[in-house]
Amino acid sequence: MTKLMDAIMSNNVASVQKLIEKGADVNQLDAQNPPLIMAAYHGYTEIVTLLLQAGADTRAVDPNMKATALHAAAFAGRTEAAKQLIAYGISLDQQGPYNGYTALHDAIWQNHVDLAAVMIAAGADLSVRSQEGKTPLEMAKMMRHEEIAELLERQMTLTVSGE
Repeated sequence: MTKLMDAIMSNNVASVQKLIEKGADVNQLDAQNPPLIMAAYHGYTEIVTLLLQAGADTRAVDPNMKATALHAAAFAGRTEAAKQLIAYGISLDQQGPYNGYTALHDAIWQNHVDLAAVMIAAGADLSVRSQEGKTPLEMAKMMRHEEIAELLERQMTLTVSGE
């Protein structure tokens, strides 16, 4: 494990900052995992900020599911990390190549209502279909995640009415 990844996994903000200041590569894979994805997955928001400020690649994907840091944050229910990633311009609508899920699909799958609301408010494309052909609304209904389905329906109504 690299020193940077060790500091990230320990949630040691001071060490991460020192390593970045000394020139640590914030995009170096460690056991094939990008640092930003690991920090986002664990919800280490201060470290996510440091990595983003140091130029961490928001397009980097994990080696297994080819998921972005936003997918990782969404799956794990890390709302604050997701907000940071969105503020830095990470793609809301990037689909995983194996299941076609966007980060919003991942949030719905895990029933992370607050996180789904953040992505909806940020302008996630509600028409993107997973490989099973499910839009976020169809997925929420299928999984009986009523609160998220209501959020999606409300947003779709606002979009149609032009508000």
